[in-house]
Amino acid sequence: MSTADATFADPEWVERLRDELGRDPAWRNASRRFLGSFELRHDTGGLVVEVADGRVAALTAGPAAHGTDFTVQASDAAWSRMLDGEFDLISGGAIGEVSLDGDVVLAMHEMRTLHFTLEAMRRLSGVGTVEPSAAPRQVPAKTVGGYVTVDGIRTYFEEAGSGAPLVCLHAACQDTLMFRHVLDGLSDRYRVITLDAPGHGKTLMPGAGPFTDITQHAEFNEHFMDALELDRPIVMGCSMAGNMVLELGARRPEGYRAIVSCEGAAHTPTIDEFTLDMLDANGSVLAEVFARSLTGPRTPPDRAEEVVWQLCRATPQIIKADLTGYTAFDQREALGAIRAPVLLIRGDADWLVTQEMVEETAARIQGSRIVVLEGTGHYPMTENPVEFLEALRPFLADALDPRLAGV
Repeated sequence: MSTADATFADPEWVERLRDELGRDPAWRNASRRFLGSFELRHDTGGLVVEVADGRVAALTAGPAAHGTDFTVQASDAAWSRMLDGEFDLISGGAIGEVSLDGDVVLAMHEMRTLHFTLEAMRRLSGVGTVEPSAAPRQVPAKTVGGYVTVDGIRTYFEEAGSGAPLVCLHAACQDTLMFRHVLDGLSDRYRVITLDAPGHGKTLMPGAGPFTDITQHAEFNEHFMDALELDRPIVMGCSMAGNMVLELGARRPEGYRAIVSCEGAAHTPTIDEFTLDMLDANGSVLAEVFARSLTGPRTPPDRAEEVVWQLCRATPQIIKADLTGYTAFDQREALGAIRAPVLLIRGDADWLVTQEMVEETAARIQGSRIVVLEGTGHYPMTENPVEFLEALRPFLADALDPRLAGV
């Protein structure tokens, strides 16, 4: 008997799961408007969950006699690995270990219900926890906010400190808040500047609608830095902007003192058209589940919830636009033009940007370096700010003056 079959067919375990779901406020809240059923199917059987307005109406061995609204399909081995915490429903779908059948649109709408179902199953399986990453210093820097007009758009930015300018460009669906620990942590040596991209945070939407191409963001950020009259700034970006700073470096080879690409790569064809459409229709639900999936095991609950909160503030229109540009990004042939020192930072729990993608990117940029943060996901400056800043300091010091390396 397989591990999945032994678990899903064990009446005692099934009853415990029903009780666990019934007392889980997150699961009850996620499923409170769902009236239907789904099956968790493995190689030789499955588990049927019937839901009625935030409660488990029935939990039985599958397959269901009259079918279900949708089915989550994975092999016995994949279910065992999910229960062990190796991946989840979102990342498992991305790597081809998990598939959805039946009413897939409804399944995407109920992805929070599915996510918290798996979390409950993991708790019953006794998945262990790891030591969380260290908490950052709670000493806010003196940060000043203001506006500048860029390409006719009222653009919000914040800055703290003095010295060489360090411009921080945020990920898809986020804003300046993403870099609050960088403003606090590096303003002792640098003039740290971060801005809200068009249509994000406090920056107005472009008249023609949100940017759907990363090159549009790159051009806008060039004009922003020109408006502030920054002389060869350091540029740092994460995810969508982690890609973009590589394009910036190729567009202006002599324009930057250093480039830091966090969770970025030269080519990121990772989100299919169906998922983009679902993000447009149900962006906040899917953004939440993606955020939870993309945080690493060492990220403590408060910082994981901060990632969720940050992403869910974006509108579905912006979410789809950002990720449309992200998934179409391909600058592989341009990266050889980069002349500035480049650091590529990746969390080893980030399934969206793989180690292979980062290494392939580094191979195209002469002299580039890679740093990998253990147990960290797609948002390292929020998830693991202490080790993130520790990785940045020697690189930035070396890029500005090799004699300061290690400072």
